[in-house]
Amino acid sequence: MRWAVAVSALLLALFTSGCGLIGSTSAVQQGDCLKKSGDDGFDKVSCSSSDAGFVVLDRAGSGKAHERCVDVAGTEYVYNDKGSGSICVGVKGADPAHAANAAQKGDCLTDTAGSTVQKVDCTDRTAVYRVLARPDATEFMTDMACNNVTGTQSTYSYLLKAKKGMGAFGTGIVFCLIAKDSDPTRTIDNAKQGDCLHKSGANDLTVTSCTSSDADYKLLATMTSETMCTSIKGSIATFDYQLPGSIPKALCLGSAH
Repeated sequence: MRWAVAVSALLLALFTSGCGLIGSTSAVQQGDCLKKSGDDGFDKVSCSSSDAGFVVLDRAGSGKAHERCVDVAGTEYVYNDKGSGSICVGVKGADPAHAANAAQKGDCLTDTAGSTVQKVDCTDRTAVYRVLARPDATEFMTDMACNNVTGTQSTYSYLLKAKKGMGAFGTGIVFCLIAKDSDPTRTIDNAKQGDCLHKSGANDLTVTSCTSSDADYKLLATMTSETMCTSIKGSIATFDYQLPGSIPKALCLGSAH
């Protein structure tokens, strides 16, 4: 079995010298509205204009409330403002409180396979995953960012991607996720030799007490291939899985009783 791998939200960040904004970028303030200007820029426009599709959410940098725009909820585009920090730009009319990058540890997200991933209340019917951690990451090897986060079943990358300049490699955050109602202490990556396992779904096993009536198997050994389990005495079944950013594993299983 393979857990879902990362879905990357590659959010276009424009690292320029402030060009593309009308006049000096120092005049652009939180709440100002913008329209796209070509591929690499924005123009400041009235918020009542029909083509005002974006809004300045905040400024980030040293001495600001946030040092990075990726931590400003709802940011999708970033401008580097000639040493005066960064201008964080989001979609006009969108609710930053529900932006994916607003989610912190313990918060829930909608299905990452969807076109729009949002932070929602964990009791909401659209909530699918719970956030275990949100480490910093680049666009390279995003899965590996969650290697040491126990219970991770899936990852979701929220990356700011630069088109040119020193920010040419996207940076951002990776969400280490677990199914919202799952217990991270009982996921398969917690299993050690001698532990008992319960078949909790067609393609899932969870750790359980060996004295429990729902114990179906005992973990005899962990291998890199299920064919290696044939040499393990008492092995009656195998279970293959691969966590995000890790090598595949094969569990050699014996009877729990």
